[in-house]
Amino acid sequence: MGLRFLLIALVAGGLLAPLPVAAAKRFPAGPQHKGMVTTGTVTVFPENRPGNAVYLNNRMILSVPQQTITSVTPLPQEGRFVYLARDEEGQVRLHLYLLPIDPSPRITAVAPDYYHVVMVIGGVVYKKFYRVVQKSTVVDLLPQSKTADGMAVGAPGIVFYHVANVRDRPGDGPPTKEFGLVLHLMLFEEDAPRSLNYAIYNTLPRLELRWLDAARIEFRLANGSTEVLSVSQFQ
Repeated sequence: MGLRFLLIALVAGGLLAPLPVAAAKRFPAGPQHKGMVTTGTVTVFPENRPGNAVYLNNRMILSVPQQTITSVTPLPQEGRFVYLARDEEGQVRLHLYLLPIDPSPRITAVAPDYYHVVMVIGGVVYKKFYRVVQKSTVVDLLPQSKTADGMAVGAPGIVFYHVANVRDRPGDGPPTKEFGLVLHLMLFEEDAPRSLNYAIYNTLPRLELRWLDAARIEFRLANGSTEVLSVSQFQ
């Protein structure tokens, strides 16, 4: 009983006060906060929290220490996705999550918030062009194609192309193939790319593109010939 009375006396006298508890950091959790965000079979939990994680079929597969995963966009085959991660300084970058059997992807920052990604999934090469919108959403600028390439940056925006088709080259010579390339123009002040309404045919599946000035773009074919396009030709 003596020990019990001694403890009561010490607390009453302020000599054995409870240890202070550090206040937990508060995060906004208004009506727009979902807690978890699910896209297809992929879930991010908790939403907008440092150190959060990505779950696939209820199994955690990715977490980035001291960063916040803000967006996940599934890729064509399950278990792979594009994601955005925000660091402690508020910088947002695009990343890819692939499986160990997949080759390492190549991610190129073409311009602020614009990324060219080359990846191989299931033996198929994908060349994709992504835009990050408001640091929270990834937009595929050419979702109908897996051959976006050739980005050239100018003051007004970015011009690029994709391989639309392949045909036999007309003429009486030896049979050869030529590639139909469609050009696209992503102006920085607009939300979606414009396109030429016709294909440019080349004996190689690529074009050399460059800006001459803010209103004109030049492309070069494999045979060395060049042609100039106006920005106004893109619709």
